[in-house]
Amino acid sequence: MEQHCLVELVQVTVTPTEWVERLEALPILKEVSIRIDRGQFITLVGRNGSGKSTLAKVVAGFRTAGVTGSMILRAESAAGVHRIPIVMQQPEAAMVGATPWEDVVLMLEQNEMEWSQIIPCAEQALHQVGMGERMHQPIETLSGGQKQLVAIAGCLAAHSPLLVLDEVTAMLDPEAAMLVLERVRALHKSGVTVIWITQKLEELRPGDRIVAMNDGKIAYDGLPEGWFSRSINGHTESVCEQLGFEAPYAARVAWELELLGVRLQPFPFTADMLAEAVSSDER
Repeated sequence: MEQHCLVELVQVTVTPTEWVERLEALPILKEVSIRIDRGQFITLVGRNGSGKSTLAKVVAGFRTAGVTGSMILRAESAAGVHRIPIVMQQPEAAMVGATPWEDVVLMLEQNEMEWSQIIPCAEQALHQVGMGERMHQPIETLSGGQKQLVAIAGCLAAHSPLLVLDEVTAMLDPEAAMLVLERVRALHKSGVTVIWITQKLEELRPGDRIVAMNDGKIAYDGLPEGWFSRSINGHTESVCEQLGFEAPYAARVAWELELLGVRLQPFPFTADMLAEAVSSDER
């Protein structure tokens, strides 16, 4: 099936202009090239200061000072502008409505959507993220995870071709974080393209495209199998370990088994994958 490119960056560098003026030209992004195709789930990882949030803003079409290189942005919102909304850690900071329904409707009005489409689009999006029954509930009574879902509904209602989610589970408890992740995974299965920014490798799933940032550059771009493999190019440490990430428990167990001569295939990095791999190996 032919892939449709939404965003392509070629040799993009971002150097803050205020640093240039002080002769401290330290780029945040350094000649980054990446192509994002429709329907992908990209898990964008990186330590604080690695450049992952800046990369997300450039991909989303936000105006960023000190940008050089080539950017092809074919992704457009419902308003026909090359700027995709980003859902942040604290969505309530951008909420203006008293209820989820009002917040999404006001956001669509600000985006100058045709009035006749606003209410149907808002209500459909809230139902998509599982907030249909709470659309008229006061915002202040919602949990952190529910507020994130309202913010995601706003992106869907605006017909955003990309969901860009910047560490949206970082400040949530495990139950709320799982709720948001499951909803986003369901949206991806329905055809939504997702850029999921995180430092939690437990949120990885089979088939994800991992893009890892390190010191302003893309240090890895590929599937989880390569990310966790300890046998690429003769290294005894995986790319995950080389970049200083803590692997999920399942992956650490699989590595220990490898040291004992037991190599599980496919490499398990989730609890479900580990249980299935061990069960298959026993058979």
